[in-house]
Amino acid sequence: MESLCSVFLIRWIECITSTFDIYCSIFDIRFFKVSFIDQAGSPLARGDFMKIACIISMFIIVLSADIAGARAESKSSGIGRPPADNRAVEHEFVFVRAIYTNYPGSDGSGLGHGYSGTWRQWWETDFSDADRNLLRGLQRYTTMDASSKGFKAMSLTDPMLFEYPFLYINMKRIPLYSGNGPDFKPEEAAVLREYMLRGGFVMLDDFWGPEHWQDFLLELAKIFPDRRPERLPIDHPIFHSFFDINKITQVPGRGVTWGFGMGFVLDSADFPTAVHGVFDDRGRLMMTVNFNTDLGDGWEHTFDEFYPTSYCNAAYKIGINTIIYALSH
Repeated sequence: MESLCSVFLIRWIECITSTFDIYCSIFDIRFFKVSFIDQAGSPLARGDFMKIACIISMFIIVLSADIAGARAESKSSGIGRPPADNRAVEHEFVFVRAIYTNYPGSDGSGLGHGYSGTWRQWWETDFSDADRNLLRGLQRYTTMDASSKGFKAMSLTDPMLFEYPFLYINMKRIPLYSGNGPDFKPEEAAVLREYMLRGGFVMLDDFWGPEHWQDFLLELAKIFPDRRPERLPIDHPIFHSFFDINKITQVPGRGVTWGFGMGFVLDSADFPTAVHGVFDDRGRLMMTVNFNTDLGDGWEHTFDEFYPTSYCNAAYKIGINTIIYALSH
């Protein structure tokens, strides 16, 4: 009978740990395995099995409660808005992400994409893990007063936008060759123009291919009808403001690293990666345009064991260098 109980406990614990592994994979928790042999090489006693089972059961109960609470909070936060816990804690540097009008001209209810069981807007792409992780990188590698909670998502028409010198805009357009993403209203374009001419810095990211480049030029013309982007040479100071970057690495979306590129092949000659800049009348760089690359995914998937670390490193270097340059010029 004792042996039968032990076998039953082993099978039950294996079932629980299997469920635990699934939760780990979903929520990006590093795996650990429960061993049924102790360090001396002897089978664990029945009491030890009970202790292990109780610990794992308690973990799953607590995790399930947290998941249920997070889902309820997400549903109550409203479509197109950051969850309630995505509120900035002010530090010396705050990473501000722009909330813009989505193509085809609807504000907060236009075309978007499905993500984690909710419908999100294009400006929300990679939010807020990308923002948090880049701030962690700033905190780790620089002496800047930054925190993983030091981020905001702000409407382009929010008058408080001018309190923050750095603005990130995700230009996500999926799939390739499609028409979606930002469609700036006149008042949004006017704010962006004034923001940059008054000293603010804008960083654009994550759009691909000649069709989307033409879309970008149309949006830029709304802001600056008389200005064109210029490709930045590798010896430009922005590539050496903190890290020395001697090559612009193409940072892929996570789907590409899984072999699901939706028509895109990494390092394809059809999608050459480059960083372009827009300058004011005095030659000050006031906007960087990261084209044919997805820096946001490089930041977002820092702790994803299936996303190559080399791409994360490249994304962090560009992100940190851009912020350092923006704040020192």
